Amino acid sequence: MSPAKHIQYSLVALIVVILGFEFSNLDLWIQGFFYNASSQHWLFQIDGNPWRHFFFYDGPKKLLIIFEFALLASLLFFRKAPFVQRYHRGLLIVLLALPLGPAAVSSLKGTTNIACPYALSEYGGKLPYLKLFERYPTDKQPTKQQRCFPAGHASGGFALLALYYLPKSRRRRRQMVGIALAAGWAMGGYKMLLGHHFFSHTLVSMLLCWLVTNCIALLVTPTLSLTERSSLQQHRASC
Repeated sequence: MSPAKHIQYSLVALIVVILGFEFSNLDLWIQGFFYNASSQHWLFQIDGNPWRHFFFYDGPKKLLIIFEFALLASLLFFRKAPFVQRYHRGLLIVLLALPLGPAAVSSLKGTTNIACPYALSEYGGKLPYLKLFERYPTDKQPTKQQRCFPAGHASGGFALLALYYLPKSRRRRRQMVGIALAAGWAMGGYKMLLGHHFFSHTLVSMLLCWLVTNCIALLVTPTLSLTERSSLQQHRASC
C-alpha cells in the first residue's frame, strides 16, 4: 500500500477515534480500571518503583536518542556502506519520523488544553472532566495551560512505526510494526497506569505518529534515484 493510501486511512481513523470518544464516556470507563477510588491511588505511583520508572520512562527515552544519533551517523559517515545504500530510503524516513512524530504531538498538546486524569475531580483532583471540543466553565478555569492530549511520552515509541519502511518484505514490515506498537503501548500504558493519560490520548498519539510517518515517506519517495526506484519496483513485483 502506498504512503498516500496510508495517509487517507490514517485521517479517517483519526476522525473516527476523536468523534467516538467525543460522544462517549469510554475514556472514563477504561480509566476506572487503573484507579482505586477507596484509597484514591493509581495502580502505579511515580515514585513507587524507580526501576520500573526507568524501564518504562527514562530508559526508552535514552534508547530512542541513541538510536536517532546512530541513524544520523550512519547516513552521514557510512553512506557508502552496502547496508546503508540498500536501506537508505527507510533509514531516512526513520531518522525524520523519530523527532517529527513526537514534535507534531507536542505541538497539539500545547493547544488542546486537556488535563491529565489525576488532575480531574473524578480522581481526587480539582478540574472538571472535559472532552476535546468542550471548554472549562468560567469559575473552573485552570491556572495554567493543560498539556495532556495527545500522549507525549508514548509518541516516542509510536514514532518507531517508521520502521515499517525499513525492510523490503511484507513479513518483516509486519514485524517492525509489531515492535513499534509494543514499544508505544508499553510507554503509553505506563503513563495511563500513573493517571497521566486517558486511553484516547495514547490512541490519538499512535495515529498521529503513523500519519506523520507516511507524510514523510510520501515526500522522501520522489527523491529516490532511478536505480533505487527500479530496484524497489522489482522487489515489490517478486513479493
